[in-house]
Amino acid sequence: MKLAVQNLFRHRTRSLLTMLGIGAAVAVLFSVLSFNRGFEAGLERELKGTGLHFMVVPSGCAHEVAALVLHGAVIPKFLEAGVIDDVNRAEGVSLATPILVAQMPNPQGGRIDLIYGVETAMLPDIKPDWEITGAYPAAANELLLGYNVALHNGITPGDGIRYPGVEGVFTVTGIVAQTGSQDDAFIYMDIREAQAILQHPGGATAVGVKLTDPVRMQEVIEGLESRVPGIQIVTMGQVMNSVSTVAASARSLSLAVALVALIIGTVGVMNAILMAVFERTQEIGMMRAIGASRWDIFRIILKETALLTMVGGIAGILIAAAGSTLIEGFVRRVMPYMPTGEMLRFEPLLAMGCVLFAMTIGLLAGFYPAWKASRINPIEAIKG
Repeated sequence: MKLAVQNLFRHRTRSLLTMLGIGAAVAVLFSVLSFNRGFEAGLERELKGTGLHFMVVPSGCAHEVAALVLHGAVIPKFLEAGVIDDVNRAEGVSLATPILVAQMPNPQGGRIDLIYGVETAMLPDIKPDWEITGAYPAAANELLLGYNVALHNGITPGDGIRYPGVEGVFTVTGIVAQTGSQDDAFIYMDIREAQAILQHPGGATAVGVKLTDPVRMQEVIEGLESRVPGIQIVTMGQVMNSVSTVAASARSLSLAVALVALIIGTVGVMNAILMAVFERTQEIGMMRAIGASRWDIFRIILKETALLTMVGGIAGILIAAAGSTLIEGFVRRVMPYMPTGEMLRFEPLLAMGCVLFAMTIGLLAGFYPAWKASRINPIEAIKG
């Protein structure tokens, strides 16, 4: 081991660059795997946080439905009149709340407001994880504001908001604590008020449904689909699959890039060790001449490879941990959807697995140089 360490220090620059190559590959690999785990956990947490079992929406794209369920995307379709009554009458439904999501001009504030119309009394059931400063709306002319809306416009509980064509003033009763999601950008109001302002009486973009017995979900869904035309029913599990599919291509590409980088780093290790072997041919021949076995030579070269990849792998983990905030910020800008919460977290077992994987690949790369060194003929090597 001492000889292996000394040999690496003979060419510090070459060894350092080889380690950095391995480190960069391991950093990318660890970041991608850590992100995948955090993404799945965050998505599952958000779906559980909806407090609903499935959504009834107009027939259309599953990705639009996923966007509506998870962060209130505006869908330019409305459920037909009577759908809400049909859902409420279905056996096994304990909660069915219409939801109307739309954009609305606010000339007073010089902005476009995102309106989330809902039966406000059911908000604690739909969003059980929210923390509220103030109180939930209790009357038709009361509003609940998302964190960003309140922050950017300097609105506090008790302030009033006016909308064109609407008599009276809406009173802000509460502010939702920051969630880090699209929930922060919405203004929540009674759905009947939203329908009146948007001139869509009885209109809704979705119906959120909670069941008395989730075990009977498939039975309830089949019953609704057979009785009510023009609807699409999406469970929270299907939403997870839909969003995961959208993000899968980006994650797969990142993982492929990480593996390619690791292969390139491995080739760099093989090249560095082979160069070291060729430069030390006479030295290895002298070691053989004074009694070193082929196995001794093989072990020395293999230990050099193991040291390079191990130190490079550890450096890569440290780089990923130090730059996790920057990496996550970049991913959030390019991904089509990201759950709230921290995606990149340091997990010791995952870090250890990445380092061991890099060492395994590195040892395989070092096998040929080690074998080549062990086959050097001592007499011919000393002669030069």
